[in-house]
Amino acid sequence: MKKFTTLFNGILFMCICGVLLSYYAYVVETSKEEDENYEAMCDISEHMSCTKAFTSRYGKGFGFVGPVLGEHSIFNQPNSVYGISFYCLIGALTFLDSSLASRIQFWISLFSNIGSAYLAYILAFILHDFCVVCVSTYFVNLVITVLTYLRFKNLKNHRTPHHKMN
Repeated sequence: MKKFTTLFNGILFMCICGVLLSYYAYVVETSKEEDENYEAMCDISEHMSCTKAFTSRYGKGFGFVGPVLGEHSIFNQPNSVYGISFYCLIGALTFLDSSLASRIQFWISLFSNIGSAYLAYILAFILHDFCVVCVSTYFVNLVITVLTYLRFKNLKNHRTPHHKMN
């Protein structure tokens, strides 16, 4: 049972880190929209700028929601809003002690890493930028995926009946 407690705490801790990072990203993006002279703490240099990433066309709706559904679509939200929602969902699923919930949690986490890889590609090869907050969320997503996989594996093994061989 200690494994479940450690994994539970680890997932929740990483979700809290993810929410805080995403909230900071949201504050930076909205502050820059309101004041073009705003400088975030994470804006270190011309090629190490969170603001550059957050305010790019890829900073909302992952860069494709706006062109597909329109810039004023309710789904064309800052990526940080999607991040906060993701971390809250993963955290909530942690409280459900079932292999189905942990399976869903793992697959959603795995999918988040696909999004992270896509955004990392955009950051490095299209924007030619390094965003400390972005890379931190990619790391958080990776750790959450590993932890949710271990949780799923442990819950599955814990609940699978062991058959005796005659």
